[in-house]
Amino acid sequence: MDTLELLDANGQVPSPLPVRELLRHTATAQTLAADATLLASDLASRIGADPSKEQAKALTSVLATAAQTSTAAYLFAQIAETAVSSAPQPGTRAAESRNWRTLIDHATGRRELRRASESLEAAGKHLSDHHAIQRFLADMRPPPRPPSLPPSPTTPCP
Repeated sequence: MDTLELLDANGQVPSPLPVRELLRHTATAQTLAADATLLASDLASRIGADPSKEQAKALTSVLATAAQTSTAAYLFAQIAETAVSSAPQPGTRAAESRNWRTLIDHATGRRELRRASESLEAAGKHLSDHHAIQRFLADMRPPPRPPSLPPSPTTPCP
């Protein structure tokens, strides 16, 4: 997220918009979205049909990550589309509106990536909590008793 910048050194939306850079932003977000989706699928298959409360929260958080990164990819693609469309006359209200929309969409895309990072962190915490609960419950169980020995056959004394 920190490397996906739009503004130039003066804090302005560059003109013309950097199409290749915007496509790189889109590809980065799409890769993250695909990875998050694969992670969610893997997690779902590992926890099975009856997840614990913490496992369900973890899966929900990973799915949120997939949605947030997909939203970022969509927004970056929209900006790239704007970049290749014909620009309005500089200094006009249409040009100012285009710049603001571009700036807001890019900032929103970055926000979605930040939220995705937070969601993924939350998923890790939920899984950690699940494992801590499992260890706690295992520690509460009494140790298994050794199997009792079968009675030995008695031999009659002569």
